[in-house]
Amino acid sequence: MGQIFDSTVVAEIEEAVVISSTVDNAPMDAATDEAAAMNGYTVFIPNFTEPCTLISSTDDRYNDTIQQSLVKDTAIIQQKVDTEQQSINNNFFRNAKWSPDGSCLLTNNADDVVRLFQLPQNVYQDSEHGNSVLPMSPTLGIREGESVYDFAWFPLMNAQDPSTCCFITSVRDHPIQLWDYTGSVRASYRAIDHCERFIGPNVLAFNLDGSKIYGGYENMVEIFDVATGDSTKHPTIPKRKSRKGQKGIISCLDFSTDGLYAAGSYSQSIGIYDQTNNELCLKLTGFEGGATQVQFSKDGLYLYSASRHSNSILCWDIRDSANILFELPRPGKTNQRMQFDVDATGKYLMTGDTEGNTLIYDVTTAATTEDTETKQRLVRSFKAHDDITSCATFNPVYPVIATCSGQRKFRLPCQESDSEEEEEEEEEDMIIDNTLKAWRVNGQYEWFSYDNTTLATEDPQQNA
Repeated sequence: MGQIFDSTVVAEIEEAVVISSTVDNAPMDAATDEAAAMNGYTVFIPNFTEPCTLISSTDDRYNDTIQQSLVKDTAIIQQKVDTEQQSINNNFFRNAKWSPDGSCLLTNNADDVVRLFQLPQNVYQDSEHGNSVLPMSPTLGIREGESVYDFAWFPLMNAQDPSTCCFITSVRDHPIQLWDYTGSVRASYRAIDHCERFIGPNVLAFNLDGSKIYGGYENMVEIFDVATGDSTKHPTIPKRKSRKGQKGIISCLDFSTDGLYAAGSYSQSIGIYDQTNNELCLKLTGFEGGATQVQFSKDGLYLYSASRHSNSILCWDIRDSANILFELPRPGKTNQRMQFDVDATGKYLMTGDTEGNTLIYDVTTAATTEDTETKQRLVRSFKAHDDITSCATFNPVYPVIATCSGQRKFRLPCQESDSEEEEEEEEEDMIIDNTLKAWRVNGQYEWFSYDNTTLATEDPQQNA
């Protein structure tokens, strides 16, 4: 199969988006500066008591049909598309994921195009554009042949190293494909069923060091070696009719820094597995609906989960009682998946809801169980979209969050109306908001030494 990340297959990268945080330019005395460079690191501490500021948006670019959206993006889509034979359904956003270096976003829409968005270089600094909202448009599009189940960034991706600029996609009845940032395929990973047909995993994810790809199937997790393409199948039940293990379609995955991974199932269960031997360590049940997302807390002590048609996100204690510690309310009675995210500090969880709001919760645990259950956790709620907020995600590096919106809607066949006013009223009743937005977060950077002592604090707006 050859070397996956061979730089010879990567064309000369376009000018990379290099954005220095304003704290890097903050005036500091020589001793503090040297100490920070040698023995410390910086963490952005968000302040959600202040409102987030909209800084970039796709606006109405995708508030059209799938056919019209494909026509608009023909220039950046790498595959040839017959725009005449496309659906007239609306092109809503399904999901959005920041690159690990925070420089760009990958999205997936109803048209089964995976798009790459690079935010304008001056989007992080107030002084560059004042209060104006900068336009956001894709720089790359990959049209898949069937429905896109999932996609994931290579976890060590860095725009300064072209060999790491890649991502994987899972498509119905197709192999997993590793895509280069130029839109070319670097490698394929094939999963085949008993009838010798390709099967795309319902969910896929890299492990934390990027050496393996995990794919979720019915009653099975298949693990691929990134470098060789070899794979091993790990059934989640001992036998097909067995009551032991974890049964059902594996629908979501996440990895912990302590060698565990979580696998959610549409059969209303979540399994915690050991990466070294793929043995089931803990099984969580007792929630309604199939699991649609799982995510570990930053310290690995807790697990957050969401499920189909559920009005809450659950926090599980996976180290002690294996019980639900608390629930975070979120209107979610919809067929559309809604993705949540935990920030880099581990303190905040952000999610959208069916009303177009973005909700931000404080998920730090209290000193006692009683305090944990009764603690007021909602710290910020704001109207981000006019339709379902399908994803809300924190930038892993910069003080920016992204949200996207929309859901599948069908226009009824045209019927004769008594007047033009009735036709206009019918159009107004159907709200279409398929947008991707970026928001600036207020807060400050704090420098820490590796012995956990604070070195300095800087306001990120001070030198913008």
